[in-house]
Amino acid sequence: MNPTKSKLTRRQFLERSTAVGVASTVALPSLGRRAFGQGKPITVGTMPGPRWEGALKPSAAAYQAKTGTPVNLVVNPFTEHYQKIATSLATDSSNFDVFVFDAALIGQSYPKLAPLSDLIAADPEWQKYYLNGVPAVYRGSWSWDGVPYSVVHDANSMMAWWRTDVFAANNLPEPKTLEIMLDNAKKLSAMKPGSGFMTTAARGAYLAVLYTGMMWAFGGRWWENDKPDAFGRISKAFPPGAILLDSAENVAAMTMLRDLIAAGNPGSLNAQEFENNAAFINDTVTQQLIWSGLMELQNPKLNPNYHDKLISRDFPLGGSNTDAGKTGIKGGFGLAIPKASEQVQAAFDFCKFTVSAENADAFIGGGGQPANATLLNKWSSKPGFQSFATIAQGIVSGHHQAQFPEGGQFYDIISNNVATVLTEGKDPAAACAQMKADTETLLKRAGYI
Repeated sequence: MNPTKSKLTRRQFLERSTAVGVASTVALPSLGRRAFGQGKPITVGTMPGPRWEGALKPSAAAYQAKTGTPVNLVVNPFTEHYQKIATSLATDSSNFDVFVFDAALIGQSYPKLAPLSDLIAADPEWQKYYLNGVPAVYRGSWSWDGVPYSVVHDANSMMAWWRTDVFAANNLPEPKTLEIMLDNAKKLSAMKPGSGFMTTAARGAYLAVLYTGMMWAFGGRWWENDKPDAFGRISKAFPPGAILLDSAENVAAMTMLRDLIAAGNPGSLNAQEFENNAAFINDTVTQQLIWSGLMELQNPKLNPNYHDKLISRDFPLGGSNTDAGKTGIKGGFGLAIPKASEQVQAAFDFCKFTVSAENADAFIGGGGQPANATLLNKWSSKPGFQSFATIAQGIVSGHHQAQFPEGGQFYDIISNNVATVLTEGKDPAAACAQMKADTETLLKRAGYI
């Protein structure tokens, strides 16, 4: 695939970047520059939270101890972090050497990022470790025209979670399919209202992402050229083909989402990840369709009562779909180096170290979820990390998120039409037909169809 190189104005880039970010209210302090050691400080921009700041802080300390090169970790809320990426790249600033980078921005960002092909190839041993460990169908989201622009370091996927003790006591089966999940939800909620199902469906982008994962589980597609190796991208050179959002598979996914939420906890409509975790930890629900749990759910310190009773599996299949390699949704982040950085090699060395097996204890111990499937599967055998094996599956089988300039508007269309079914009682087939019509209007306006 060779999509055209989209060119955005600085204002469009800023608007797109801001739309992708998720607001956070607390800015944690950076490590600060320290002028000692043998290397010039490397400045790394990231977001707060265990997967990013939590994982990078001990990684930075370990790298500094190993090399003598200080790392200045700049931590900002999500929206501000995305704005800093946009502004720095648009102005060719050298203030940052590394950004924690969202693949959703790759289409408009790659001309300002350092290409990494030669840097990766310069260390054959590490190249083998990295390319064999991080699945190509996942890391391709951070490449453009076959050129990598990030070292992929973080992985996440949506998955099924359930309480094994409750399921065993009530002789309920593992939720391998969405139909089984729905049947379980009805039985569980009949015994304890709202306990049978909950999901991460906060209005907006989360709802669109959830719907996409369910569509994929039923064997549906956004459009004709929506395939794994398309990485969620379209362009004038690589058009979408026929829009398929009103297909039988899409209608089935829309209907299933409506029925699951009706049979479960109404908090699903606005729940975010931390609220899903709290619902499990507080014994409010016993079956969920959520992200990886931010490593809280299987941690005995954070979930003392149920840590050994909660387990995950890959996103369930739906309907007649039997292809377990095409179900659910995946997400994550890479480490990208601005082309304007004055120390690209040193920045790349830090990225290599961060994702290395040598640094795994520090990275994972801080709350990180690596993108390397070898590490994920190795750690999954340790207490508290069973879900790492599920992530390793999910980043292969899950659907990519949208990677074209109008992706935010496309997700708005999905979210708005799904919401009419969940909150206004609109017929799923009618909502899917409207979702198709709205998408065709957007893509025609953009010149893709």
